[in-house]
Amino acid sequence: MLQDDRKTVGKRRRSAPEIPNGCLNCTVRNTTVCRAFSSSLDVVQKFKIGDRIVAADEHLYRIGDRPGELFNLLDGWVALYRILKSGKRQILDILLPGAFLGYQADLSEPMLHGALCLSDVAVCVFPRRSFPNLVEQYPPLAHALIDVGARAVVRAQDQLTNIGGRSGTTRVAHMLLDVYLRGRKGMPTGGMDVLELPLTQEVIADSLGLTPVYVNRILRDLRERGLVVLRNGTLQIHKLEELAKLVELSPLSAVETRIAPTPLVRRMSPAEPAAAAVRASDRGRR
Repeated sequence: MLQDDRKTVGKRRRSAPEIPNGCLNCTVRNTTVCRAFSSSLDVVQKFKIGDRIVAADEHLYRIGDRPGELFNLLDGWVALYRILKSGKRQILDILLPGAFLGYQADLSEPMLHGALCLSDVAVCVFPRRSFPNLVEQYPPLAHALIDVGARAVVRAQDQLTNIGGRSGTTRVAHMLLDVYLRGRKGMPTGGMDVLELPLTQEVIADSLGLTPVYVNRILRDLRERGLVVLRNGTLQIHKLEELAKLVELSPLSAVETRIAPTPLVRRMSPAEPAAAAVRASDRGRR
């Protein structure tokens, strides 16, 4: 195995998460549900329970829990996952700062997934039971929740497409590019971009339905092709445009970066439908 690619040094090298001094100084308040209170931050400040630092490899909540809290992710990385009867773990999503965790259709029901901290994280904590009342009192919060849910649906659709329709190499490349694009917001562009990435090969494998050994081979291939390097807890993107073309960058990711998306649906020329019909007719005769 490639020792450099196997290391999880990112968890140890990453600077300690920071808790802002009040909502006004929160760097993610315009990307999470709190943007609904841009003109009334005092409402959020009074409603929230407090802030918390949670260590890497600890849970915000587990499958089956009925937590009494909801969380804004202020800093760090969290994985949402489920466990199958066989014991296999399926990672559903990788969440970055600005994510809202613990909310589901029925807040009285147990959680259907777990939330594992991949790095040390900082979270803002809301009371779960009284959150629906806050939504009723402030309609912009409902709009923010709809937006958060819609974006989560698109990421889930991307994940399903990635696992069901791509090769192992493009699955890994797509995942790395996706977390890079989401994680690099606010970073300077140009040259070779580097992102701290606290993802082990096991986490990547459990996200994509692959084995850690196969992921290791793919990382070596991507490195030898000069596309990406995952080393010492950092992800280096060498050829961003080429990588985006390889993975067919989705429109949602494209709006969050200056990279032009690869069209997922190509417009046909006038002659193509007739040609396709001829080919289908030929196959029917065989």
